Amino acid sequence: MTRSMTAYARVLSEEVGGLSWVCEIHSVNRKVLDLHLHLSKELLFLDIELRKMLSSAVHRGQINVKIHFRNGTRGQATLPLLKKLKKEWIAISKELGFDTAQVDLPFLLEQAGRISLEDSLGPKVQSEIKNTLKRALDTFIKMKEAEGKALAEDIKKRLKILLDLTSKIEKQAESGPAKYREKLIEKLSDLLRSAEEDERVLKEVALFAEKIDVTEELIRLRSHIKQIEDLFQAREKSIGRTLDFLTQEMLREINTIASKSQDLSITKMAVEGKAELEKIREQVQNIE
Repeated sequence: MTRSMTAYARVLSEEVGGLSWVCEIHSVNRKVLDLHLHLSKELLFLDIELRKMLSSAVHRGQINVKIHFRNGTRGQATLPLLKKLKKEWIAISKELGFDTAQVDLPFLLEQAGRISLEDSLGPKVQSEIKNTLKRALDTFIKMKEAEGKALAEDIKKRLKILLDLTSKIEKQAESGPAKYREKLIEKLSDLLRSAEEDERVLKEVALFAEKIDVTEELIRLRSHIKQIEDLFQAREKSIGRTLDFLTQEMLREINTIASKSQDLSITKMAVEGKAELEKIREQVQNIE
């Protein structure tokens, strides 16, 4: 399904050991995958695993992911740990014959800072954070797909307009040599008695027909339109690069048609087609 490169999701984790986190994902357009993962320092041991999850789910765009403590939970989780540490250190102090008064708050906070979540709650934290990120990714991708569907529908409408213009150009181009022949005979009628039969006229018309022939360009243009329509039906998750390439090729064909044309109506239709194609290219820049 076609995906947009812009989306947003925000999910709250379940509580683990008195702690809970907020996971936010936000993306903007980029030609390649540009991943920015911002974690609370206590969660840095999960960095590699979370990056793998993200890179397997998203293929293009600047992805900004933040996982941070939910307001107040860090303090709520620290209090039970401090009580536990105080009890343990007082017991150790008594056993060794030291003054228990030294087991004060600054000392306990220092000891608590040396205990990482990986040591105390590692497996539980890892499981919950990965689950939270997965839920956030699910929401994030649904939004990307919803916006991508709207982009695809808009592009399909413009492709239909472009295809109609292609048919009109083809029909108009067929009459080009005949019109040129009539004009040439008219200009030479004063000089040649039988201009219609003159071999030079026939050669000139043949050269002109070859010069303005846009058959190949129209065939390739139709082929590119068909390829884009097929891409929208495919199961590929990342089609943005291919769409960008095809629209560039289509623009090249339209420019060639316009440069070859000696017919004002064909030139006008080529300009209309180019305007539609530019709108398509703008939309393609938003597709993953």
